[in-house]
Amino acid sequence: MLNFHRRIWDKLRQRSVSTNQIKIKKRYSLLLLVGGLAHFVLGMSYANAQEPATPTKLSPPQNLEKTTAATKKIPGPEKLLNGGNFWDHWKYISEEEKEANRNVTWKVVSGGKDQPSILICSGKPYGYIRTQKSYENFRFSMEWMYPNDPNANSGILLFTSGPDKVWPKAFQVQLHRPEAGNVFPTPGSGAKSANGLSPATPLDLPVGKWHKCVLTCRKGTISVMINGVKLGEVTGCDPSKGAIALQSEGSEIHFRNLIVEILNPEPVVPPKSTVSKPETTPKSN
Repeated sequence: MLNFHRRIWDKLRQRSVSTNQIKIKKRYSLLLLVGGLAHFVLGMSYANAQEPATPTKLSPPQNLEKTTAATKKIPGPEKLLNGGNFWDHWKYISEEEKEANRNVTWKVVSGGKDQPSILICSGKPYGYIRTQKSYENFRFSMEWMYPNDPNANSGILLFTSGPDKVWPKAFQVQLHRPEAGNVFPTPGSGAKSANGLSPATPLDLPVGKWHKCVLTCRKGTISVMINGVKLGEVTGCDPSKGAIALQSEGSEIHFRNLIVEILNPEPVVPPKSTVSKPETTPKSN
């Protein structure tokens, strides 16, 4: 009887040991799984630290209308004294209103070998020639010379508009010494400011020599530069669009290198980059 009970006890003990072994194996497997996951997570973190992300920042959207205006194709400079038929580009107006006088008052001659053509105005009768085209935002450059009279008088008319008469609605840039560079409106025109009220700085403009005038007109503002010297600005011009005209005012005057260049209403600004430089994150030790 005693042996019987001992055998039963041994079997029960063996079953208990097997059960404990199974539990230990399950716990060991679970530990291996958790350890593997932890190793994977730590490895990914280390890789991210070694190769940092480079975030991209986008600039706010630009004004499409301004961008279009700035990138709009602008024609190249136009020569208004190009050796072709002069009167295809200019219209003659004078006090006498005789078209036959135009080739007496105004004539184009050769400037010599490798030199530009010269437009000579006799100064008589009073009047002007104006471009067939109208201009609004532009830069007009030209050279002029009085051959012999130190008190000679002439001028440039900008934004010339209205009826063709002497004198039209326009803004006159004075070429009379010593007030060369003054700007003032003719009757019917007006501006918010006019430097004709305070004379421009007198320049030494000797006769018999060429002098250069550059006029920049943009959005109703006229800027004057003579021989590289800025003489002032007139703002808020009305009218702010029209023909370019050259005056005949009693004195012989010569012109050459008449060039007009169309401008954008707004100065062109180089576009900014839409993508910023990547930001780097320091590597972790």
